[in-house]
Amino acid sequence: MITLTSILYGLILCALFIFAIKLSAPEVPEGMVLIPAGDSIDAFYMDAYEVTNAEYRKFIEENPEWQKDKALTSVVGDGYLSGWNGNMYPKGKANHPVVNISWFAAKAYAEWMGKELPTEAQWERSARGTLEGKKYPWGDAKPRRRANYNRYTRSASFRNPPTKEVGSYVPNKYGLYDMAGNVEEWCLERLDVDDIHGRYHRTRGGSWFSGAKAIQVAERSQHPVNDGMGTLGFRCILPKTETMSIEVATDIAAWLSDEMCEQFDSAFYSVSMGYTAHVNLNAKLADIVMYNTGYPRTFEKELIRVLREVGPEGIEDLPYEEPTIYYDLTLRLWRLYLEVHFKHSTENIYEKLRLFKARVRENIDDIVLSDGC
Repeated sequence: MITLTSILYGLILCALFIFAIKLSAPEVPEGMVLIPAGDSIDAFYMDAYEVTNAEYRKFIEENPEWQKDKALTSVVGDGYLSGWNGNMYPKGKANHPVVNISWFAAKAYAEWMGKELPTEAQWERSARGTLEGKKYPWGDAKPRRRANYNRYTRSASFRNPPTKEVGSYVPNKYGLYDMAGNVEEWCLERLDVDDIHGRYHRTRGGSWFSGAKAIQVAERSQHPVNDGMGTLGFRCILPKTETMSIEVATDIAAWLSDEMCEQFDSAFYSVSMGYTAHVNLNAKLADIVMYNTGYPRTFEKELIRVLREVGPEGIEDLPYEEPTIYYDLTLRLWRLYLEVHFKHSTENIYEKLRLFKARVRENIDDIVLSDGC
């Protein structure tokens, strides 16, 4: 015979069982969904939605070096946040995906959030939502009203594009929205192909601009690392995995120093071939430094001064007046300084130089003994 006591006892056991399950289950971070392990990929969390204008605005408010009027064009491109009025996104688009940001800017946002950009494999596993071999996140049916795509017209603006609010369409089986259409999404990997000049990174998912085929899960594209588009946004993942790239400050510094090296070589070659007058060389080198670093070329004197203070015997003989003779050496100094500059962007110039001095001391052999830039 069932008594009131036995019923209460059973209810208590059920409550304890449910409580134990909740304790053992991992807590899903707000705004993210769990992507289970599979296909040689460890489990991870992914943002349910693409990063929005409102979310990105919070980032630039706390990281002013990424604001529209302060970010280096060499890192974010000419069209960075081109539809924004200063630090304000287009009216009525708070919950639309942010666009016109470079891979570097997307990576910086992800790091600020304690997250990472997804690898291609992570992105594709997430987009499929358990539906292996299907064309779209929902299956093989035509997109029709399942995604924001094929919306290009002559009047379409890439500064203020016809995106939709995130979450406007039905999610896939993992609970992810807009994995097809709306905006393409940056992936972590660099595309390394000999016949493409410069550095490109993979993008996936298609956008409002794309046709039905281009928003299929398996479709792949790429874009220059230091440029954005009105069709391109991103979302993030957790945790940072073994495939995580280096910190964005280190990555930007290395990339900019490589860019300057190539541009310096081009400038010297142009003079040697008579295409550019020698008297114009210093002005050209100054333009290269200013564009890539945001600093006047005279700042190299500070870098050399620090090297003289901590370097080996004889390094003090480096002339301040002719740093072009040592341009490969100054580029290695720029690389270390820019890493400090981006990693400690809120510090004043004196603190940055102090931190730079410590980095020079740690890497003195690589600076002095390396061949070329």
